[in-house]
Amino acid sequence: MEKSGTDTGSVTGNRAAGQAKWTFMVYMAGDNNLDGAALRDIAEMARAGSTKDVNVLVQLDRIEDNLTRRFRITQGGGFKKDCLESFGDTNTGDPQILYNFVKWAADNYPADRYALILWNHGSGWWEDAKGRAAGPAEKKPRRRLFRHAFPQEHRSICYDDTSGGDALDNRELRVVLAGICALLGRKIDLLGMDACLMNMVEVAYQLRESVNVIVGSEIEEPFDGWPYAEILTRLTARPRQDAAALARWIVKSYLLSYKGKDETVTQSALDVSRIGEMTAKVDALSERLLAALETDSKLIEAAWRRSPRFYDDNYIDLACFAKSLRKKADAELQAKVVDLIAALKAGKGRAILCQGKIGRQVRGTCGLSIYFPGDRINTAYRNLDFSGDCKWIAFLERYRS
Repeated sequence: MEKSGTDTGSVTGNRAAGQAKWTFMVYMAGDNNLDGAALRDIAEMARAGSTKDVNVLVQLDRIEDNLTRRFRITQGGGFKKDCLESFGDTNTGDPQILYNFVKWAADNYPADRYALILWNHGSGWWEDAKGRAAGPAEKKPRRRLFRHAFPQEHRSICYDDTSGGDALDNRELRVVLAGICALLGRKIDLLGMDACLMNMVEVAYQLRESVNVIVGSEIEEPFDGWPYAEILTRLTARPRQDAAALARWIVKSYLLSYKGKDETVTQSALDVSRIGEMTAKVDALSERLLAALETDSKLIEAAWRRSPRFYDDNYIDLACFAKSLRKKADAELQAKVVDLIAALKAGKGRAILCQGKIGRQVRGTCGLSIYFPGDRINTAYRNLDFSGDCKWIAFLERYRS
């Protein structure tokens, strides 16, 4: 970890007897406009609560009172009943604070499997490029219906408003999750992103060495976020399920929770062990797109315009872009496109385990987005592992130059 952490002291609750099947850890960055939503989600968790087989643990940093609290959520408990300890204000954008929480959880509530949920605003891979304003253009004011509230600085995930707007950037997230893997002695079974815009090929590739399964959304989430009561009721009833089964249930319950509510939502589960194969397909397509720039630039532009776009036209759905290209591509380009489309199909043993969506705007989406800005390239994109190992950045820079 690069930033100094706060020593949060020892746990005041009792160590769990024996070893549970799951420890479900929720890192709630509520030091922002999501403070109230955090309390509502803790109340949802208490409808299920912990059991001998499932520990439901929360660390919440609030803006309301500048305190950070740790909980083991019990059935019928919640914010006022389940706090095990509290300490001063922390910076949720400091990787050491996240590490300390997981170490406390693993030391005191060991389990066969671990889920870590990052709960907050999210911006996908995005970081502000140093030395210039590089955030998405604010074309017009937006209604704040979603968890992503367009703060002045756009950086990855877990924003903390009282810590200078700090957040976990891509390198910090990779490093802290690697440290957590070393702590646990293996990969994190499930990483949940209860935040906006996080299911991107770039983010999954960045975390490929630390996580087995990722669950999240490729678009903005409504403020209600995940339906924790339904997720945890199922988990506590079936504690022997593996990460893939839990991930599929999270996707299903998330979509059911927004059915008939006039919301536009997506949710998907990714098998991170297969994200390298996915990147190889994107790399092959990128190489062919580079070769086709002289003759097929209009085809590329048309495919971009037909694709669902998110985050002020900076991210696009990868499958929709590929399918639009396929319609008029030459034989060589079409072969690369077809390979990628096949890799984007959801199912057991695939990179996308399952996915779903609600809303006309996300019709045809696959649950995985990629960076493809409408104009200039954010120079911070070059810092990603994905950009170092894939020619997509070379294609973008040539195409948008």
